[in-house]
Amino acid sequence: MPGALRLYLDFASPYSYFALRPLARLAEEHGRALELRPILLWAVFKQQGVVNPLEKPARRRYFLEDVIRSAEFFGLPFRIPEPLQISAHLAGRLYHAWTATRPQDGLRLASEIFEAFFAKGEEITDPAVLAALPCLADETPETVRAMIDGSEGRQRLGEAVDEACAANIIGVPFMTLDGESFFGADRLPQIAWRLQHPRTA
Repeated sequence: MPGALRLYLDFASPYSYFALRPLARLAEEHGRALELRPILLWAVFKQQGVVNPLEKPARRRYFLEDVIRSAEFFGLPFRIPEPLQISAHLAGRLYHAWTATRPQDGLRLASEIFEAFFAKGEEITDPAVLAALPCLADETPETVRAMIDGSEGRQRLGEAVDEACAANIIGVPFMTLDGESFFGADRLPQIAWRLQHPRTA
């Protein structure tokens, strides 16, 4: 059976937002399962001793230019968040708690979190915003808050961060396929090519 395509993402990362749906389409087209691993990139960088690259003015200027261009390229609605950088730990905990029993709904939940933040400009650091996501319509705000604050989401998010560090990820989106690694939304063409031409060794 073909191995899964794994995606490490951060809900605060516009490039993760850009890559999610195209990667899901590639996985479906080639009969591969898509495994989503929401993480906190800042927590990975902290473990790795990496300084936040956007602290450098030149990198920050390029980033602001590139995300607008990239959103247009991928045909996605996009607003530059304010503040620019957040910790998406509440969204990450919610994702991991929700999908513990509903793995089939992970893509929908991830997509709705990204759309709330990057398309609608909503504050995903607010539990009320997360509770209002369409796929959670059957849940009470109290149930959603319990998932955010509960031990399962916290533990699974922490495990995903540790897994990402062990996988030596260098940023997000970071994809692994049949033992090979790909970094960045601009690697989607290479992933498509690799799916068509699997490694023989």
